[in-house]
Amino acid sequence: MHPEQIKAALRMKGISPTALASEMRVANSSVSQVISGRAVSARIRQRIAEITGMPVDMLWPPVNERHALHSTRPEGADARIARGAP
Repeated sequence: MHPEQIKAALRMKGISPTALASEMRVANSSVSQVISGRAVSARIRQRIAEITGMPVDMLWPPVNERHALHSTRPEGADARIARGAP
């Protein structure tokens, strides 16, 4: 999920990333980095999942799924060539 969507989901539940950091007694930057995917903290991810009511793997899909979700390359001749297809 895109970081802005995660932040919006938190806001819809009435909590900001800053308030979450305060509640968890961690730095604001720690929460920000986890939301953006630049850092991994099972504890912070789990709390965000609890608040939003979404599973962790929906909020942060595994890398191969994340690539598929964010791929902008169109399926066509270039993609077939990249796969080695004629």
